[in-house]
Amino acid sequence: MKKVNIGIIGLGTIGKGVYDAILEKSKLIEQRAGVSLSIKGVCELDAKVLGQVDPEVCPLRSDNSDDIVNDPDIDIIVELIGGINPAKEIILKALRNKKHVVTANKALLSDSWSEIFKTASENNVQVNFEASVGGAIPIIRVLRQNFVADDIHTVYGILNGTTNYILTEMLRKRCSFDEALSMAQEKGYAERDPELDISGKDSAHKLAILALLCFGKGYSPKEIYTEGITRIDSQDLKNAKAWGYSVKLLAIAKNSSKGLELRVHPTLVPTEHILSDVNGANNAVFLKGDLIDEALLFGKGAGQKPTSSSVIGDIVDIAKNTAFYGASYLIEENLDYDTGNIKSKAMEALEVSYYLRFTVTDKPGVLAGISSILAQNDISIASVSQEERNIGAEVPVVILTHKAKEGDMQRAIKKIDDQDFVSAETVMIRMEE
Repeated sequence: MKKVNIGIIGLGTIGKGVYDAILEKSKLIEQRAGVSLSIKGVCELDAKVLGQVDPEVCPLRSDNSDDIVNDPDIDIIVELIGGINPAKEIILKALRNKKHVVTANKALLSDSWSEIFKTASENNVQVNFEASVGGAIPIIRVLRQNFVADDIHTVYGILNGTTNYILTEMLRKRCSFDEALSMAQEKGYAERDPELDISGKDSAHKLAILALLCFGKGYSPKEIYTEGITRIDSQDLKNAKAWGYSVKLLAIAKNSSKGLELRVHPTLVPTEHILSDVNGANNAVFLKGDLIDEALLFGKGAGQKPTSSSVIGDIVDIAKNTAFYGASYLIEENLDYDTGNIKSKAMEALEVSYYLRFTVTDKPGVLAGISSILAQNDISIASVSQEERNIGAEVPVVILTHKAKEGDMQRAIKKIDDQDFVSAETVMIRMEE
C-alpha cells in the first residue's frame, strides 16, 4: 500500500474534523482509493489543542507553520486557517517547496487565485479547493471534470447556510431578523460576528470562484454587486409567499450576448422553482448549460463533517496521483482561459421585476404619488397590496412591478424616499423567473 504524508495547518473546527475523519476512515480510504494517508505533522497555535494530538499518530506537532511546510517527508499541505494572511504566505511557500495544497479558503482564492495557481504550475504541483464552495456539495469537481464540455450560461447559488437558515426561520416562526440570527448563533450556524455571512460577502467570494470556473475569467469579490439580508422583514417573506414566491439570498451569474452579470442579493424565487424548497442551513447550486440543460447540486453547505468530507476527497485525489505517478506531476489546467470575449454587464443595465415595500403615512394621494414617480421612470406596476389601513399612521404599501431597468428603479426609489409621506427607506427585492 502506497503511503502519502499529510501536514495539516490549523486544527479549528474543520481542521480537527479532517484530522479525526482521516484516522477514523483510514481503512475505508485504503480500500476505496488504494492509498494510505498518514498525518505526519500538524500546526496549531492553541497549545491546549496541540497537546491533544497523539504523538504516535502524528510525530510532528508545532505552532510554527514553517516546521510543517519545510518538512521534506510531507507530500500534501492542508491549509485550514482561513483568511488571506498568513494563509497566502503559507500556501505559496508550500507550493515553492514542491508540495501539493488542499484548501477551503474561499476568501484567499477569490482574492489571489492567479498568483496561487501560477506558482503551483511553475512547481508542477496541484491545488485542490472543493471545500471552498458549498461544503459537501462537489460543485468544484463537477465544473472542472463532469461539465468540462458544457457552456454554462446561468448559475443560481444558495451558497451561505447561515443566511438561508435565518430566512427560513423568519418565515416559519414569523420572527424578526435579530431573533433568527440569535437562533442561528445558538445552533452554531452563525459566528459571533456574522457580518461576512449576513452582508452577502461570503457568497460573493464563492461566486467569484464559480465565475472563474464557469467562464474562464477572474473577478475580485469587490467587482460583484453584493447586498445582504439585514433589511428583510418577516412581513416581506409572508408577502412573497402570498404571491407565490420565496426569498433566498442568491449568488447569480448569467452570461449572455448583453454581457456577464455577477450579483449577490436577496431574491424572490417562484415557489415552483426547485431552489424554493432549499431550506434551513442547506446549500444548492442550480446550473444551466448547453449540454446539461439544467442541473441541481444540493447538500450541507457548512459544518465540520460535510466540509471535512470535501477536504478529504481533495486529499485523496492528489494522494492517488502522488502515489501512482510520482511526488511531482503536472496537471495542465487553464482556469483563466477567456480571451476577451466576455464583457461585464453593468448593474444599472440589469432588467428584472421588483418587489417594493414602502412605509408611508396613510393619507389620500400617497399611492398616486408613488405610481406617478414609478411611471416617470418607465416602471409599470403589476400588483399592489395595502392590507392595513390606519389613517394618519404608518402603513406598508407593497408593489410588484413588471420588468424594469435597475438604473431606473434606483432613481425612482431615491425620489420616492425623499417624499414627505415616506417614513422609512424602501425595501427592494429583485425577482427571478
